[in-house]
Amino acid sequence: MKILQLSSHYNQGGAAKIVTYLHRQLMGDGLEMKTLYGRGKVQNEQGVTGYGNSLSVLMDAFCSRVSGYSGCFSKGVTKRLLWEIERFGPDVVHLHALHGYHLNIPMLFAYLQKQEIPWIWTFHDCYAFTGNCGYHFDCDKWKSGCGECPYVQSYPKSLFWDRSREQWQQKKALFTAEQRGVVVAPSRWLTGEAKQSFFGKYPCITIPNGIDTEHTFYPRDMAETRRKLGFEPEEKIVLGIAADYKDPRKGVKYILQAAKELGEDVKVILIGYHGELQSKNVIALPVISDSSLLAEYYSIADVFVLPSLAENYATTAVEALACGTPVVGFDVGGIPEQLVEGMGIVVPTGDVQAFTEAINAVLYGKAPLCTRAERSERTKKRNSLQNMAAQYRRIYEDLVKESHL
Repeated sequence: MKILQLSSHYNQGGAAKIVTYLHRQLMGDGLEMKTLYGRGKVQNEQGVTGYGNSLSVLMDAFCSRVSGYSGCFSKGVTKRLLWEIERFGPDVVHLHALHGYHLNIPMLFAYLQKQEIPWIWTFHDCYAFTGNCGYHFDCDKWKSGCGECPYVQSYPKSLFWDRSREQWQQKKALFTAEQRGVVVAPSRWLTGEAKQSFFGKYPCITIPNGIDTEHTFYPRDMAETRRKLGFEPEEKIVLGIAADYKDPRKGVKYILQAAKELGEDVKVILIGYHGELQSKNVIALPVISDSSLLAEYYSIADVFVLPSLAENYATTAVEALACGTPVVGFDVGGIPEQLVEGMGIVVPTGDVQAFTEAINAVLYGKAPLCTRAERSERTKKRNSLQNMAAQYRRIYEDLVKESHL
């Protein structure tokens, strides 16, 4: 069975990590895998090929922002992509993040339809069924047709025109044409959104994201690892990931505000933060690409914080929980699903006081949480690579069987 994955990035960011994990796990399980990515760092890995280039991305982004349309440029690199697909001859194409200024989406779907290649599309956000945005926040216009978009200036940004109604209509026509597809979302929340959209004509199922809980994301000895990383065993430590700190959706400002209230006795580590340090207790670290080192930082933290204003199913939360660390996050998207049964605490979105109080409750043992060992074991059962890959493989097999009927 030959499976081709398609994504904007490979091994960069949460969604791209899932693409990477699937590629490696399924290849190890004996499937013939090919993964194509449109932009980002050049990868040198078996079965992984980039088809885009930085100039094409810049040109696509410029055209998108000026015209207000997205996903309909990059014809040259898309021709190369289709050539790669043709050469590989997949039984199933597994789609991931298609936005990001690297792909002509109508060309891709016209090819898949003509060649009668079935597809799986893993939704990592809401872009596929909205007229413009990656996350619709409090807007429900995507259910009926978009138009007068309140987030036209958000990613993918339009400088002058609101094309959301037109693009919604184009997407509906393109994605609901006669073809065999399955929609997968990592969270029950996004699965429910997909069912309410024009993708409701397809099977829409939930497969939680999986990570390497065996060799990478597992609890380390806290005291020993703290000494190794330069911290004292008795210190109170809060951890946050701030690689995209300039993106308001990630809510890094709420961590900085909470840090002031927590006091200087609480260390607040922000990985990937390069902005102004507003409190003496904030420790900014560069982006950590070494997953084992990242797991060590998860393991030394008393609490991991996730103040996203919109989120699907946070890979960082899964990684923290697998290392035994509880999570405090906002009540958005799939986050509440991840923090049930003592795994963490969910607070009202944007409520800094409640956010800070929840962090303090965890730090000083006043929160009704399960133990670190229980948290890690539950995550291992729910979010292992093996479980995720096995569920996807069953869908591949079903689609291939249907093709032969």
